[in-house]
Amino acid sequence: MNIICISIVLIRRRCPPVDYVFDAIGKETLLQSFEVVKPGGKVVLVAGLPDAKFAKAYGLNLIWQGLFKLASHKITLASHKAYAGYEFLFMRPDGLQLQRLAELVVTGRLQVKVAKEYPFEEI
Repeated sequence: MNIICISIVLIRRRCPPVDYVFDAIGKETLLQSFEVVKPGGKVVLVAGLPDAKFAKAYGLNLIWQGLFKLASHKITLASHKAYAGYEFLFMRPDGLQLQRLAELVVTGRLQVKVAKEYPFEEI
């Protein structure tokens, strides 16, 4: 399974299609994410505007669901055009999930590739 974490510049010209894109930026980068995901893959967004599916899952009323559907129209079109799924992920601190992720990394089932490291003072 191939997963790419989108940074400031998409590497779509050098990157083969991937199964999942994890986007922490949103806006135009989110729309470009659909250019690198395989058909049947999924783009996951953690920054930006939720969609109607998220609004419904969180019990928001029909007005909010409609507003989120309208606001995420371009995302929905990009998702359909790429034959890929889309998911807005609401981030919240969860120690058990972080522990599970750490276990996956330690056992090698989840591989993390770091493109570049920066000294803490430069962040």
